[in-house]
Amino acid sequence: MTLVWSSLGNGTTFTSTTVGGVVVTLSLTGQTTAPNNRTVSTTQTGGQSSNLRFYSTADANSSQTATFSFTRNGQPVTVTNLSFSFLDIDSGGNSWNDTVRVNTAGFGYVITNQTFVTGVGSSASPFRANGTNTSSNTAGTSTNGNVQVSWATALSSMSFTYAQAVAASGSPFIGISNMSFQPVIC
Repeated sequence: MTLVWSSLGNGTTFTSTTVGGVVVTLSLTGQTTAPNNRTVSTTQTGGQSSNLRFYSTADANSSQTATFSFTRNGQPVTVTNLSFSFLDIDSGGNSWNDTVRVNTAGFGYVITNQTFVTGVGSSASPFRANGTNTSSNTAGTSTNGNVQVSWATALSSMSFTYAQAVAASGSPFIGISNMSFQPVIC
């Protein structure tokens, strides 16, 4: 099953949707008040025209934690083979510096282009730009700032933290690609 963000409508603020009988719900904590945060976009981001965007506030060292939960009939349901990509992880020098930490253990990852992204997705080494100003090389049509993540094990929720390593200016953001998974049938 695949949650295709564009099917929800460009500009939609995402809270939850049902995919194949599984309700996928997003909850956010932290600094979440940036305009257009958690909106569906059909504008090219990381080479994808269907994505969900997370925007940073201008606060120094701002961060937000996104948690996706999977339920059926109001009860947690486990899914396997959860997979998606973080899109457009980059740096604008002193203007922004995207970092992403994956909070749910057991994931594998593939960095599309290690010239532009580094890290292992942990607290000590989050996914981040490999350089101080990589934005010109990670334009919307480019996959240079992407990291694919996946979990083979069963889980009922997944969480990550998007943060800035500096006080951000402008409207920095990352996106996530369409999300695929398989519900565990009991």
